Amino acid sequence: MRVKAILFDLDGTIFDIIERDAFARYKALNELGYNVSLDEVRRRYRCGMGQTDIVEELGIKLTQTEEEEYIKAGFAHFTTREAFNLTKIHSGAYDVLSTLSRKYKLAIVTSRDTISSTNEELEIFGIRKFFTLIATRESAATYHGVKEIPLLPFREQRRKLYESVIGLMRIDPKDILCVGDSVSELQPAKELGINTIGVLTGFSSKEDMEEASIPTISDLNQLLRILS
Repeated sequence: MRVKAILFDLDGTIFDIIERDAFARYKALNELGYNVSLDEVRRRYRCGMGQTDIVEELGIKLTQTEEEEYIKAGFAHFTTREAFNLTKIHSGAYDVLSTLSRKYKLAIVTSRDTISSTNEELEIFGIRKFFTLIATRESAATYHGVKEIPLLPFREQRRKLYESVIGLMRIDPKDILCVGDSVSELQPAKELGINTIGVLTGFSSKEDMEEASIPTISDLNQLLRILS
C-alpha cells in the first residue's frame, strides 16, 4: 500500500471520549424525557458500542424519530465546554502523530460542525501543528458550495467530507489511508477508493469491522508498525 496522506477521525480515534460521550448520551436521554442517571450510562459504556446499544441495555425503546433526536441531541451536548472537559488524548497518540507528520500529509476528518472549535481543541492538546488540513461539516459545505451539510444521514455526510478532502489535497484516493473507529465513517471512504484501517478504541467492534472487510488495529501505536 503506497500512502501519501493519512486522514484521521478525531473522536474515539485520537481523543479518548468515553467519559465525554457517556455524559452526552446521558444528557440526550434526559432531554428526551428518559430519567436515567449518569452513573447508569457510565456503567454500560464500553468501546465498540453503537449509537443505540446503551439505550437498549437501559431497556428503552426509541421510535425512529426519537432515535434521530437522540443522536442529534447527543452530538450537541458532546460539543459543549462541559463535555470537552472530560476529554483525554489516547495514550501514545501525540508521539504517533508527531512521527507520521514527518513523512505524510495528515488531515483530520470530523463530523463536527465548525473549524474554529475543532482547531481550539486540537491546540489545547498540542496536536494542531501536525495536520495540514482540518475537514469539518462547515469546511465541506464551503467546498461543495452549499449552505450546510446536515449531521444525518451520517454516511452521506461523511462521503461529502471525504470528497472535499480528496479535492483539496489533490491526492489520488488510492494513495490515501483513512483511520477511524466506526464502520459508518470508514465505509464511505472505502466506497471512494480510500484505504481504510479501523482502530478499536471507539464506536465499532472488531466483529463489525471484519464484517465490513475493514482491517483493524488495537490502538494508534500499531499504525507505526504497519506503515514501517
